[in-house]
Amino acid sequence: MKVGLKITRDMIKETFMPYAGIEFVTQMGSHIPEYVNPGLEMQTNVFHDSGLHAKITRAVMKFNRRRHVITADIQIPDYNVKAGYGLEISSMKIPIPEIVIPESFTVSIPLFVAKRYRHFRRFVYDYEAETFNTVNGATDNKSGPKVSCTVEVDVPQTCSFILRTTDCSLSEVVGVDNEGNPLYRPAAGAEAFKAAMEKNTLKITVEGQTDVRLYPEDNEPVNILNIKRGIVSALMVPVMEEEKNNEMPTVHGVCSTDFTVNNKQDIATDVTVSRDLSRCDWFTARRQDTSPLALVSGMKYSLSKLIRSTQSCNYRFDNQKKHMTSGTCTEKHIFLPLSHENQYGISAMVKQTVTLRATAKINDRIFDHNEDNVRYLPMDVVDDKSPVQTMDAVAATMQKLNSLSETNEGEKRAGLFRQLVSEFRGLKGDTLNSAIVEMTDISPSLTWQALAQCGTPECTSAMLKLLRTFHEDAVEVDAVVYALGLLPNPSQQMVKDLLAMAQYKQSKPIMYALSNAARKLYKSEGVTPEITAVYNYIASLLGADCAGDKDLTFLTLRVVGNMGDAMEATDPAIKTTLLKCMRQPATTLSVQLAAIQAFRRMSVTDEIRANLQRVSQYPKGAVQKRLAAYLILMRNPEDSDIEVVKKLLNQEQNEQIRAFVSSHIYNIISSTDSETKKLGEKIMDALQDTEVSTHSDYTTKSRNYELGMAHESMAAKIQGNVIFDPSSTLPREVLLETTLNAFGYSMDIWEVGMEGKGFEPTIEALFGKNGFFPDTVSKALYWAEEQMSPKIKEVLEKWVAPLKIDGQKAPENLATEIVRNLNKLVKDLQNRESPEAMAYLRLMGAELGYIKSNELKSIAENAMMYANIFMRIVPTKVMSNLISSTRNEIFAHYIFMDNKFMMSTASGLPLTFALSGTFAPGAKGGLRMTPNMELVFMPAIGIEFMTQMGIHVPEFIVSSVEMHTNMYHESSFNAKITMEQNQVKLSIPAPQGTMKFLRISNKVMIVGAGHATVIPHRLADSSCSPLFSGVKYCTKTLHGDAPGKTAAPYFPLNGETE
Repeated sequence: MKVGLKITRDMIKETFMPYAGIEFVTQMGSHIPEYVNPGLEMQTNVFHDSGLHAKITRAVMKFNRRRHVITADIQIPDYNVKAGYGLEISSMKIPIPEIVIPESFTVSIPLFVAKRYRHFRRFVYDYEAETFNTVNGATDNKSGPKVSCTVEVDVPQTCSFILRTTDCSLSEVVGVDNEGNPLYRPAAGAEAFKAAMEKNTLKITVEGQTDVRLYPEDNEPVNILNIKRGIVSALMVPVMEEEKNNEMPTVHGVCSTDFTVNNKQDIATDVTVSRDLSRCDWFTARRQDTSPLALVSGMKYSLSKLIRSTQSCNYRFDNQKKHMTSGTCTEKHIFLPLSHENQYGISAMVKQTVTLRATAKINDRIFDHNEDNVRYLPMDVVDDKSPVQTMDAVAATMQKLNSLSETNEGEKRAGLFRQLVSEFRGLKGDTLNSAIVEMTDISPSLTWQALAQCGTPECTSAMLKLLRTFHEDAVEVDAVVYALGLLPNPSQQMVKDLLAMAQYKQSKPIMYALSNAARKLYKSEGVTPEITAVYNYIASLLGADCAGDKDLTFLTLRVVGNMGDAMEATDPAIKTTLLKCMRQPATTLSVQLAAIQAFRRMSVTDEIRANLQRVSQYPKGAVQKRLAAYLILMRNPEDSDIEVVKKLLNQEQNEQIRAFVSSHIYNIISSTDSETKKLGEKIMDALQDTEVSTHSDYTTKSRNYELGMAHESMAAKIQGNVIFDPSSTLPREVLLETTLNAFGYSMDIWEVGMEGKGFEPTIEALFGKNGFFPDTVSKALYWAEEQMSPKIKEVLEKWVAPLKIDGQKAPENLATEIVRNLNKLVKDLQNRESPEAMAYLRLMGAELGYIKSNELKSIAENAMMYANIFMRIVPTKVMSNLISSTRNEIFAHYIFMDNKFMMSTASGLPLTFALSGTFAPGAKGGLRMTPNMELVFMPAIGIEFMTQMGIHVPEFIVSSVEMHTNMYHESSFNAKITMEQNQVKLSIPAPQGTMKFLRISNKVMIVGAGHATVIPHRLADSSCSPLFSGVKYCTKTLHGDAPGKTAAPYFPLNGETE
């Protein structure tokens, strides 16, 4: 008796019914033609009557070169079947010692694509990818790169491939012929491109239907790997099982696909697949570097939805051998705003062609690959750098912008500044750093404005390099570096540069900037070499046990607490160092506290927990230190921590410790938060009969305060700590924090804390029994009474009596007494220890910094110095320039809108889209004080919006479609005042040339092959009319196209307009 078994992706569940006294042979007859032959038999002797049902409930097939291993689980209900069944594969027997009965299972066999690409074969294809950027309906001009390669695909093992790309060429569109067909020329970097494509092979594995994995070599550039991804995507053809083609892997991810059979013989030999790319799971906008100062940014998602992207592919197959003989894919991307019929407008198109040249047998069976290098088919983001890495173009643009005020082309200012920033972004670090000093020689102002709005890691590195040339004590260095540390997405290069800056100067803003950037980098990328370098530097500052400079150690511990998770992940030994710092007897209490609080972002191990428990229970320890250890433990308490709580509540002798712990536990037990309630129940179970209560002595006892409010799925909690010391009537530490719980996530919104000591003598000297204020007020009251009539004195007596000191008399000279009290106050304060205070602020869990009372003096001195610079020196210098010449100028440049992102294309080349807006106000003029005084004032303002879309080859070819919309206004006031013979004469001369009062223009350009071609206007109109004597008012209008044409995009995409 034979029972066939069909293995599918779903569930293998076949039943056979043996009969008593019969030998059953079950043969797994499923096979893959030309690959795996059926060779599995199971012999079963059953001595029972009918009714025995055996069921194979699980089968796993593993293929390793030419050996096939199959295991199966067999179930016979109501029978206790142990060993005795065997599976025979050729001459190998595999016993099944125990029968497992799972409910269900899924088998995934990675052999769908194997029918198209047979193992031990080599397939040689001619591959070509053409891309076109244009404005359909408005011009025949195009730009874009073209890639051609010979592609060899070796199949040494089933569903394992080795891809080689040889004889590659890279060219770009330089024009079109009379019929609109593109004309090409080799790209400038064609030889380098060919060498890069040929240098490395690409290993590929395919599992199941959509799991495609790539294994590139270690040194494969991302832009080259993306192009190879495009080739692999073109080779991922539909499988023979037509029902499996609903989802297909592509360079855009897994895409929902419509499958159509055009011709069918034994198999489908001509098929078409089409897909809407928005239904692909990795067809998303990837943000690129933009200005960190832009007000309007981060619109990549909404802007990407304005691009309609579709793809259609046609494949032809060999009827007998089933492999692909040719394939063509056409992919279209159109920017929908101002387009017509979803066809005419700014568009980019990709056309891929794959043609089989030859097939051959191979003997190679080796498929070695590095699992650590695994990548996937969807495209990676690549740095968008310029093909030519020199400063010549940047210097030329800066020179032109710097001298623009001397020309009559002021409308170009906004566009030139945006171009300057774009050129900065296209430079690599070595190129930019080597010439940045030369840029400051041309114009320091323009250099800093461009670098600040550039946004790339290379620009940030250049800024920090320039800052290191400033004086070490310059406050602007700290301010700029601290601002850089607040940027949301720091790069590895930025952390490396901030570390170099911290090694150069260990100021508080720089150290906090380093910690904030390192924490964000670790959160996004994990432990990197830059994080490791930061750890080594921090460890060198702390030393073995924090025995070094106390101020620097305190600062270092604060920044460690800010990035504790990153430091712990790099090397957990940092926690051992913190424990030694916590116990360091030679340092200050503030350093010990900072060491304890540095654990706030780290996991608490058993060793740390035991040490913190000892600190929290040490009766001679400072209250602040003990409670700091207690609060770290209570972030995530264990059973042993709850035992500590029990001891503190029942046995603690320090009243302040017991008061704080009791109020804290009381708030936990009374909390309405679900997670906190669970902890409260756990604590109550451990405390049993111990009564937990709080106190109402707010002025002398330590306490934890908590106020919560909740609404549906959101809850907010405000918590505060006030900690007193037994030796002081003033609080030593005050903290207030706000936490938001929303949709299952908890966020620390903000936290502000203050610590202080040594204020008691100052308070006593000011407000004590014989302090400055009580004594002065009392003497003033006695003196005032002597000046009043008896009736008024009698009425006021009952009001002012509590403020007077018994035994005092009215002073003869009140002013002398006040001066004497003031001198006594100053002498008392000088003879006593200065108070110490520290305040800090945290937002979203990140500490922004702290300030100490002894730093207030230097802060005040710096504030006075810069106030003097901005209020006196700068205005004086500006006024001196204004009254000495009429050739002064001042211009500012600001990119207020900056959006840029890339999306994948079938060719593996990025589709880049950018939308920016630049604002450039300024003025020229001045006042010349001569016998004939002259006043000149010429304000100007320009705004330019730039829309860019196109496919290009990073580091090789620049190509796109750009639309520039410019608005510009300028005016002029020129007056001469002449004073002679007691007369003043005011004259306003007529303008000497053309003044562009208002200009609005729009240009659409095809960028490629080293130049930008403007789509010309087709209609023009101009007119002039007199405004007043000697002045004419003129208008000039340019139109893109004649009205009524339908096969064209909407205005203003159809040509130059002004």
